[in-house]
Amino acid sequence: MIADERPGTWLVWTEEHPLEAEPDALFAHLYGADGAPAVWLDSASQAYGSGRYSLMGAPEGPRDHVLAFWAADGRLAVDGQPAGTGHDLWRLVGERLDRNPSEAPAGLPFAGGYVGAVGYGVKSVGARPRSDAPDAQLAHLSRFLVLDHLVSRLHVVATGPASDEAEARAWIERTVDRIAHVRPLPRPAAPVRAGAAATSVTRDRYLDDLAAVRAWLRAGDSYEACYTYSLRFASDEAPFDVYRRLRRTNPAPYASYLRLDGRDVLSCSPERYLAVTSSGWAETKPIKGTARREADPASDREAARALAADPKTRSENLMIVDLLRNDLGRVCAPGTVTVPRLMAVESYATVHQLVTSVRGRLLPRRAAAVHAAEALFPPGSMTGAPKRRTVELLDGLEAAARGLYSGVIGAFSRCGAVDLAVVIRTAVVSDGLVEIGTGGAITIESDPESEADETVAKATPLLQAFGRTHPFEARRGRAGA
Repeated sequence: MIADERPGTWLVWTEEHPLEAEPDALFAHLYGADGAPAVWLDSASQAYGSGRYSLMGAPEGPRDHVLAFWAADGRLAVDGQPAGTGHDLWRLVGERLDRNPSEAPAGLPFAGGYVGAVGYGVKSVGARPRSDAPDAQLAHLSRFLVLDHLVSRLHVVATGPASDEAEARAWIERTVDRIAHVRPLPRPAAPVRAGAAATSVTRDRYLDDLAAVRAWLRAGDSYEACYTYSLRFASDEAPFDVYRRLRRTNPAPYASYLRLDGRDVLSCSPERYLAVTSSGWAETKPIKGTARREADPASDREAARALAADPKTRSENLMIVDLLRNDLGRVCAPGTVTVPRLMAVESYATVHQLVTSVRGRLLPRRAAAVHAAEALFPPGSMTGAPKRRTVELLDGLEAAARGLYSGVIGAFSRCGAVDLAVVIRTAVVSDGLVEIGTGGAITIESDPESEADETVAKATPLLQAFGRTHPFEARRGRAGA
């Protein structure tokens, strides 16, 4: 069971040094390419005000642990040991962080806390399917690194009660010494071609299911629904090696690599679920609308222009923005929820995306940031609108449980901040079996064949990192969000 800490503020000890090593080499040197739990929130791309900081660490402090949670019965395990049933994950995390708050050093986004993934099954609406794999896994970190990519600085950080000071400073000294011996890693090898993945639905079943979704829309049961399916295949390649390949070919501002008790998560997510500052300002940045980059500059500009003007894409984006304004409005002070950027085109290495920012100031309450993360969950961009009824309909239609896909990955900090990404463009590896979720928003204007092709486009970068292909025959076209 988790140690019952005495209430009180935790201290933060830190040393700052130049950031000279490549992040992947730093992670491999300190935490290994496989083995014990370790996490890396990897800002592999810095653009549009995002991606300044990366965070990496392992639960190696005297009070650190890994939580595993099963939503169906509230079952909890701590470091692999059963810790009872009937738990509420959000309440547990919020209470533990609130019991021992700490103040982040000036300019840093994290002051210790929980880092990991909360899967779609933790939702409070619709069904909570039983699963052998945990619906959420969170590592508690009191020893970690913060990489500031803007000014190329590395912060070695330890947190804990005052009684931990001697051990914390000794850990910092040891870690700084180890960092001095980091050596570059060789360039990731090209993947070995291994054929097509298996899907949870055939293309014909996919088209039939979309017909069912469109019937809901015509009946007025839903206005927009995010239908998903999964791809699976075996791989004997080290997940960390695949992640290194993925972050080179498809860098993303909210990328991550998690290694948590038998499961590796490789994510190149481009979408922010929720960021909350320690002062209580919250922001969510839903994506609805994605188009491939073109090699020819004129064609590339036209692709971005067409994306911004596409009526279907704008309709998808607007419906999700309205949903998220409502979700944020339930936890924010009246009159503070605004939309400072509406359907702006952001261009990355391989895609243009249509992104909106919704912001508000949280109402003061205990564990306000964790409460906000719960209130918005699951991500509106991965459900549709209205959320409750659409989730119920999707639960009855989709062929496989989503698992971690459509949930969130990120950090819950003791300073009152959170920084979470939507689990999209993500592979989950367990015992050599790889699972990738894909899907897209369906509206009354959707063309089923084009929607099928869009799901292929979104899964392709991950499949290519493993040397795999998608079994659906895809036409070249617009890629969905």
